[in-house]
Amino acid sequence: DMSAGVFKEDIGLGGRGGYFDTFGIIRDIMQNHLLQILMWVAMEPPEDMSAAKLIEAKVKLLRCIRTLRVNPKECFLGQFGQSKYKVGQKEFSEPGYLDDETVPKDSRCPTFASLLVQVDNTRWRGVPFLMTAGKGLDERLCEVRIRYKQKPHNKLIAAMSGKRLRSNELVMRIQPNESLYMTTQSKVPGLDTMAEVPGLKWVPKPTVMDMSYDNNFTGAYVGDAYERMFLNAALGDQSLFVSADELVEMWRIFTPLLHQIDEQKPE
Repeated sequence: DMSAGVFKEDIGLGGRGGYFDTFGIIRDIMQNHLLQILMWVAMEPPEDMSAAKLIEAKVKLLRCIRTLRVNPKECFLGQFGQSKYKVGQKEFSEPGYLDDETVPKDSRCPTFASLLVQVDNTRWRGVPFLMTAGKGLDERLCEVRIRYKQKPHNKLIAAMSGKRLRSNELVMRIQPNESLYMTTQSKVPGLDTMAEVPGLKWVPKPTVMDMSYDNNFTGAYVGDAYERMFLNAALGDQSLFVSADELVEMWRIFTPLLHQIDEQKPE
């Protein structure tokens, strides 16, 4: 039904606004990190896991992604403002983006963006891919959420339960607390919720099937992303590195959008 990739940071810029203002959240996070995640989710299975075949599969997918442009239905931009919060009895305040002394007061640089990405191939045509990234938000989070289509029998269950059913979802959480889990609609146990009994309703409840790394691999070491990159570089393994063909397509997808934002300075 849809796929959503999210990268959220709960901190601002810590005085780095002058640097960030020349790039913005799209260049900083979306054109590279989130797009790589989308590729791993949506690409066709490679013939093998060699670097050459992985790159081939990713480039094939990239060439099917439509070029992005400023469009109210497909692009939402924003900046974080000043925020206040409490920890116990103490109240704290975080400055907004324009409060940073290194940021121009009339800056329109986006610190938040949500984009609709469309893939024109047989598998994904018509399936929306949402990419969202931002700084100064409510939490630190990076994950991919895949929502499955509702099947015809779900309408029957909804009628029996008297509730609108949520779609089943597969979630791959990258940070914090690496995990893989699936949310499904399950029948609440008990004889009084059996649909077979006249007058009684089938009561659904979202149930989480969790494969948390902490719970399933107790004591296992989960290395930092850069550790893996340095190791692969030392081994001469290019499978996690970006190829020249990927770079060309990645910039082809985002450059018109970035130029429009730079020139038009949207409200």
